[in-house]
Amino acid sequence: MPFLFLTVDLGNSRCKLRTWELDRDAAPRLARALDLDVGADLATQASRRLAESPRAGAAAVSSVASLEIERELTEMLRASVDGVVHLHPEPGLEVACREPRSVGRDRIYAARGAFELARSSAIVVDAGTALTVDALRVEGEHRTFLGGAIAPGPRLLAAALASHTARLPRVVPRADAAALGRDTEEALQSGIAVGFRGAARELVERVSQEAHLDNAPVVLTGGARVFLAKPSAFGSRHVIEHAELVHLGLLAACAVLLERSAGAR
Repeated sequence: MPFLFLTVDLGNSRCKLRTWELDRDAAPRLARALDLDVGADLATQASRRLAESPRAGAAAVSSVASLEIERELTEMLRASVDGVVHLHPEPGLEVACREPRSVGRDRIYAARGAFELARSSAIVVDAGTALTVDALRVEGEHRTFLGGAIAPGPRLLAAALASHTARLPRVVPRADAAALGRDTEEALQSGIAVGFRGAARELVERVSQEAHLDNAPVVLTGGARVFLAKPSAFGSRHVIEHAELVHLGLLAACAVLLERSAGAR
């Protein structure tokens, strides 16, 4: 039987739980994916859903949620897995920002996941509720998270337009929206989808230039990556796409634990 390892990406609006099967000399295999809305009953919901499957042997957590929700979920996980729950395991990256502790952990683990895929410097693009564009510099064995940019994602753009205007409707963003809108709804769709692509493209270009990583690949993740992927928003630049980048980073951060667990079998 493979060793089961749980990774948790606890965000502000969604909690993503992934169970991985780990076997010696084999890449981790995703066995189960569970996405839940973040709310007051998150720990209860997660406990109930995790109980439907075999227990994991250990877990790792990345969190940018409130300390209260983070604590409740972590306590639940300690009762739901057989081994250690690692909250914010050491990512194996230097964080070259003015206040390293203030950088969202999801950005750090996404950068570590990007390294696992590219094995080189990279521009890491996470398109979700927010759009983050970050620079990772790799020099030999030294890996440095340089920082980057944060902007609204498509759903936030749609919500802001509806909430802060008197007569503009709330629309569901569409990745295939045309630039030339023929009515108000289409114009909103255009501004959100085409504008989002333009923002991502410009941020990648500027972050790359300022970090001196013009030739680095773009590593793309996030639920809204469809707005940027086909056709690519980044021209001829090499793009590596991965749906579970934060989880890949958590797995890499716990590599020693995983190797020991697999080797003990």
